Amino acid sequence: MKVELLDDHSESIPMLADWYVSEWAPYYGIDGPGDARTDLVSRTNRDEIPIGFVAIEGDEIIGAAALDFDVATERTPSVVGLLVEPSRRGRGVATALLKSAELHAKRLGCSRLYVSTTVLDRLLVRMGWYPLEEIEFLDSEKGLIYARDL
Repeated sequence: MKVELLDDHSESIPMLADWYVSEWAPYYGIDGPGDARTDLVSRTNRDEIPIGFVAIEGDEIIGAAALDFDVATERTPSVVGLLVEPSRRGRGVATALLKSAELHAKRLGCSRLYVSTTVLDRLLVRMGWYPLEEIEFLDSEKGLIYARDL
């Protein structure tokens, strides 16, 4: 498995947009305020935020993430849109995407990263992230904002 820039795989944007709509319907769904395709297209940068990443196994996209402004927390730079294809979860894909985001953020001069989540707590703590505060998402689900000093 490898992680590459979304800019090098822009043909995957329609598929990833469908994944985002399915995973985060309150935000990207028909009644939500977000537009998955527009967000993904905005992340096709190489040397500036927003910047997207895709995890690839063979020639198949199996996950995605980005460094961007997080509308839920109003923090930047944040790791957003971290999503792994369900059958590939638990195999290190999210770890690889997070590490890639950290390396790119550091290269771009960032000293701290943020992420908001309801499901990645154990992984984030294991990777050196620390909780900052609780957050409530659009669907009223509660989660945490984590930070990582680079």
